[in-house]
Amino acid sequence: MKSKVVFVYLILLVFVYTVRAQNVEYDPLLDPAVEVLGSPLHNSNSESLWYPGQLSAHLQQKRMKESAERCVNVGYPGKFYAPVYKTSFRKTFNLSSETRLEWISTGKTKAFINGQEKEVVSNSLLLPKGRNNILFEVSTEDDLPSIKVTLNGVVSVEEWSASLDGTYWNRAETSNVFGTEGRRPLDDPEVDVVIKPVSIVPVRNSTVEKDKIIIEKNGYVLIDFFHLEMGKVSFTVKGNGRLTAYVGESPEETLNENTKAFEQVAIEPYMLTGNETVITLPEMALRYVKLATDGDCELSDIRFTAKMWPVDFLMTFDCDDERMNNIWKASVATLHTSTHGFYLDGIKRDYLPWSMDAVLSTFGGDYVFGDRQTSLNSLSVALLPYNPTRDDIGIPDYPLHALIGFKQHLMRYGDFNTILAYRDRMEQLLQFYETLQDENGFIGKMGVWGFVPGWATTQGPDNKGTPAYAQMMLYLNYKIGAEFAEKWGDKKMVRYCRKQAETLKASILKHFWNEEKGMFINGYKQNGELDEGISHHAQYWAILSGLFPEERYDHLFETLPDIPDYKSNVSYEKGYEFLAYSKAGKVSQIWDFLFTVFGDWLEQGHTRFPENFSYLKSKDEQLVFYNRPYGLSLCHGANGVPGIVAVLNGIAGFRQSDSQPNHYTIRPDLIHLKWANIEFPVKEGKIRLKLTKEGTNTIEIPAGCQIDFVNKDGKKTTLWKAGVYDL
Repeated sequence: MKSKVVFVYLILLVFVYTVRAQNVEYDPLLDPAVEVLGSPLHNSNSESLWYPGQLSAHLQQKRMKESAERCVNVGYPGKFYAPVYKTSFRKTFNLSSETRLEWISTGKTKAFINGQEKEVVSNSLLLPKGRNNILFEVSTEDDLPSIKVTLNGVVSVEEWSASLDGTYWNRAETSNVFGTEGRRPLDDPEVDVVIKPVSIVPVRNSTVEKDKIIIEKNGYVLIDFFHLEMGKVSFTVKGNGRLTAYVGESPEETLNENTKAFEQVAIEPYMLTGNETVITLPEMALRYVKLATDGDCELSDIRFTAKMWPVDFLMTFDCDDERMNNIWKASVATLHTSTHGFYLDGIKRDYLPWSMDAVLSTFGGDYVFGDRQTSLNSLSVALLPYNPTRDDIGIPDYPLHALIGFKQHLMRYGDFNTILAYRDRMEQLLQFYETLQDENGFIGKMGVWGFVPGWATTQGPDNKGTPAYAQMMLYLNYKIGAEFAEKWGDKKMVRYCRKQAETLKASILKHFWNEEKGMFINGYKQNGELDEGISHHAQYWAILSGLFPEERYDHLFETLPDIPDYKSNVSYEKGYEFLAYSKAGKVSQIWDFLFTVFGDWLEQGHTRFPENFSYLKSKDEQLVFYNRPYGLSLCHGANGVPGIVAVLNGIAGFRQSDSQPNHYTIRPDLIHLKWANIEFPVKEGKIRLKLTKEGTNTIEIPAGCQIDFVNKDGKKTTLWKAGVYDL
C-alpha cells in the first residue's frame, strides 16, 4: 500500500512540475501566482549610524537565537567579532544660522557640544551659529548602539565618525536597507508574500474538492507550495480530534513521523473542538506540509506566508535554451531564499552565516541584487575578532575568505572608504596568520574542525594536515593586503605583505607543484607525509591566485573530469571553481557540468540547489548529511552562485581589470546558443547585451568606463562613451 501511495504522489508531482516547468518562476517575488503583501522597503535613504561591523555582530547574535529556538542540530565552530554595547559618534558642523539638532537612538544617550555635556529633555538641542563639535555616547543593554541625527529635520549621515573606546575613531557605517524608513537597524525589512499550494495530494482517507480538503479518521494529505522559504503556514479548519502538522524540504522528510530525524523542532498537535478556527503553524523553513488527523476535519484557505528579503533584481538573463533559463532562475532563487541580512547557510538546518558560504555568495549577490550591506555583513562575519588568538579559530581557512570578498566588494562598488572602515581588522588578521606559519610559510594542523574547502573531499586534502589550497588563499590574502595598503598609503604594510606573498609563492611552487602531472598536489597530511593526491581545490585556487601556469590550462581541464567522484560528489565551493573555469575560458565545460548535476537536480522536481550533490546516489541517500537522514539543506545560498557565474563570467565573458577598475572586458561565448540577452550592474551603471550566434551583437554601456568587446574571432572593439553599439 505504501509503495502505491508514493507512486500516486510522484505521478501527481511530475504532472504539476511539468506544467509549471514550461514557464517556471523559481523566485516568489517574480512568480505571478504569488501575492506580495505591501511594497518591499529597500534602497531607501540612509538614516541610522553605527560602528563598522557591529551591525553584523549584533545581527549574527539575533540569527543565533532564532536558530537555537527552531533548529535541532546546530554546531558553530570558532569565535567571531563580538557585539559591543557602547559606541560614541562625533562630527563637527559649521553652521550659518541657529539650527535644531534632534536624534533618536537605540539606547541611553549623552550629548556633548564643544566638549560640554548638555542637559537634554526630549532628544533635542538648539545649536548656535558657527562651529559646533558634536559628540554622542550611546549605551544599550541588548541592542546595537546606533543613532539617527537630524538638523532642522534633515537626516545627517555623511562624515560621521564612530568609536568603541573613545580613542580609536573610524568612519561610521550606515545603510540604505537597515535602519531606514523609521525602522531600527536590527529590524528585518522583510516583506511577506502569500504562496498558495501548487498541489494537494490526498494520500490516505482524504479527498480534495475545489476549495476545501476533507480528512477523515487517521487520514492525511501532502501539500506542496513549490517554493522553499522561511515562513508560516495557516489554514481554516473545522472538526474534531487531534490535528498534527509536519513540514519539510522534501516529500520524504515531510512524510516521516520519527521526531528523532527532524532537523527542526516538532510542531505540537492541535486539538480541534468542533468550532471553525484559524490555525497558524510556527515559523519554519519548508516547501511541503503534511496535515494528519485522528478525527475528522474540513480545511480551507491554506496558504504559506513567507518572509522575503527585499531585493532589486539587477541582473537578468534569457536565452533560447530553457534548461539554461531554469538553472539561472533556480540559482537566483536559491541565493535569494538564503538572504536574510546575511547570505546564510541552509535555512532549515541552522539559519546561520558561515564564512566561506557567505563570502562566496557575494560573488553572485553583488551582481544579482546589489545589496551592499548584506554583503558587508557577510564579509565582516568572516573576519576574526579583535586581536585574534589561536583559540578563536574553528576552521582556519574560513577567515581567509574575508579579504578575497572585500576585494570583490571594492571592484563591484568602487567605494574604498568601506575598505578603510575595516582596515584595523584586516591588518590584525594578516599579522595573526604570520604567527601561525611554519618555516615554509604554511599554515596547518589546527582548528576545531580543521580545514574545510567544501564537502567534496573524497580525494583529499587532509582537513587536519597542511593543504596546498589554503596556502594559495593565504598568498592571495597577502597580495590583496599589499594592494589595499598601497591605497591607504602605508608603505611599511605594503613591503610587509609583498615580502610575505613572494616568500609564500616560492614555497608553494617548490612543495606542491608536480611537473609530471602538470597540477598541484593536495599538500601534507596530518602526520607530516606528503599527500601527492590530486583534487580540484588546489587547482582552482591556483588559477584564482595566479599561480597556475596558463600554458597548462588545457591539460588541467582535460584531466579534471577524470578525478574520481568529480561529478558524483559536488559541494558548495563550485562558485569559486567556476570563476576559475571562466578565467581559463572553459565556458562549455561549465555548462556541461551544470547540465549534468544542477540540471539533474531540477529534473528531479527540486526548486532550490542544495549544499551537497550526490546525484548518482539513491533518492533517499541524496538527502543524508552529517549521517542524518534529512541533514542535507536543500536550499544553500552559495550553490546559487555557480549558475550566476556561468552566465556573468561565462556566457557574457565579463572581466574587470585589477589595475584599472573602470576597464571591463566582454568576451561572449554563446557555446550552442542561438541568442542570449543579459544585463548586469557595474559600479558605473548597467551593461546590457543582446548576443546572437549569427548577425549583429548589441551592447549598451554606461558613462565613466571603458569596454573592450571581443568577438568569437578574437577581434577587439574598444568603447569609451555611454551609448548603444551594434557590433
